[in-house]
Amino acid sequence: MELKRTNKYLALALLWTVCVTIACLISGTEVPNVDIGVENVDKIVHFTFYAVFSILWFVYLKTTFVNPKWLYLKVFIFAVSFGIIIEICQSVFTDSRQADVVDAIANTLGSFFGLAMLKFYNIRFKK
Repeated sequence: MELKRTNKYLALALLWTVCVTIACLISGTEVPNVDIGVENVDKIVHFTFYAVFSILWFVYLKTTFVNPKWLYLKVFIFAVSFGIIIEICQSVFTDSRQADVVDAIANTLGSFFGLAMLKFYNIRFKK
């Protein structure tokens, strides 16, 4: 039973990672331009992508490690590194996108926020 749940968490984390990767690497001309009246909405998207990314990977990795000491930090470093790699890939492998430091900052803040929310939840409700 526990293995099924672990596999579900892994599948969700991998699926989200693939979706984020595709969304960040498809041509900018293929992305629909949605005007919702909010400036820099793409930064909110980056923030959200990496908050969810960090939560899903943390939940999966927590089920696989016997001693999850330092797991928050490890997932944070993994998420930030992945975000930086994606930004570099945008410059190297696409013609319509370029690396953006502000996107990397939004990714980092999203990851931090997602993990902080998990930590708060675990402290508050999982005593």
